[in-house]
Parts: sequence; C-alpha cells; structure tokens
Amino acid sequence: MWSTALAVLARNYGIRVVSDEIHAPLILPGAVFTPYLSVPGTENAFALTSASKAWNLAGLKAALAIAGPDAADDLRRMPEEVSHGPSHLGIVAQTAAFRDGDEWLDALLRGLDANRTLLGKLLPEHLPGVGYTCPEGTYLAWLDCSHLATESAGGPEGLPVVADLAGPAKMFLDKARVALSSGHVFGTGGTGHVRLNFATSQAILTEAVTRMGRAAHLD
Repeated sequence: MWSTALAVLARNYGIRVVSDEIHAPLILPGAVFTPYLSVPGTENAFALTSASKAWNLAGLKAALAIAGPDAADDLRRMPEEVSHGPSHLGIVAQTAAFRDGDEWLDALLRGLDANRTLLGKLLPEHLPGVGYTCPEGTYLAWLDCSHLATESAGGPEGLPVVADLAGPAKMFLDKARVALSSGHVFGTGGTGHVRLNFATSQAILTEAVTRMGRAAHLD
C-alpha cells in the first residue's frame, strides 16, 4: 500500500506528514478510504478534516486537526490564536453534520455516483478525444483536453487551436459560457487540462457538456 510506503519514508527521513482528508466523506461507491493515521508508522503525523466539503458548510468555518500519538504534544504547543478562526455556528453545524447527517450524505453520494456515470457517457458523445478517468471520490472531474491545446497551424480534426496556458478553460468560458478550473494552476502537468465540478443537476451537467462540445467543434 502506497500509504504504508510513505509512512516508512517519512519516518526514515524525519519528515512529518500532514494528511489533508477534508474530502474523506465523499468516497464514491466502489472505492475505500484509508485514514492516514490508521496506517502503521504514522504516529508522528497529523490529519486534517472538516464537514465543509461533504455537507457544503464551507462558509461556516470549522475544522479539526488530529494528531498521532507521537505528535500530540506538538499539537498542544500550537499558538492559541490558531483556534480563534472557527465560528461558533460553524462548530455547531459541523457537529450536527458528523453526528446526524449520515442519511443526507448517503443521498448525496448516490447523486454524485449517478452524475459521474452520466459524465462518462456525455463526454464520448460531445467531446470525443477528451480524456476522463472516472473519479473514486469527490465531485471533481479531471478532463484531459490537451488535444485542444496544440500550437500548430491548425487543430486536429478541425478543432480550435488554444495556445495560451489557460487554454481549454478559457475557450470553454468564452465560447460555451461554461466556467471550469484551468489545469495549469495545479502545476505544469495540468496544462491542457480542466477541472469540472459535477455536483449539480443532471440537466445542468448535460447542458454544460453539450455546450462544450459545440464550442470545441466550431470552425
């Protein structure tokens, strides 16, 4: 398991891992989430989590920092002002979400599962050539539109040429009025990619991909 190998390397090199598990509740059917602190050798690590993503509470600030046994003293030494950010309402709301929100979350996961499946059917129909790996969690799809980002004199199969870094995301916004996250802001490997949020109605998702398809095949 990669997490076990990571824990071994971190131990050997004296590195503390801080595992961001804010999306952990959004694991979709067919996948399993392994909390980092449950892996042997992670006693000196931290895990961060929150109800903000899964229960859509991002505006109500609150989160948890969880320490492994060997890191507990360091967590206690964090400055007091670090704990001043969360709001009282945020703490109440996130406590309610974790304690009583299972039924709501289950319904959400069923909807996200249906939407990721729908997206997998829409892309070959409207955007053939766009790479898509069905995600195992969250509501974000990573789309490889690098065939739209060529700098040659003409795009392949009559597709438009998009040479700037924002590339496909800018083209879809300008020509389809569909706002996506540009892949280049996630690192050099993201150039030519876009990130699509499919946490919406199936009607809106279908409309968005249909518009993107029309935009990509404009002369």
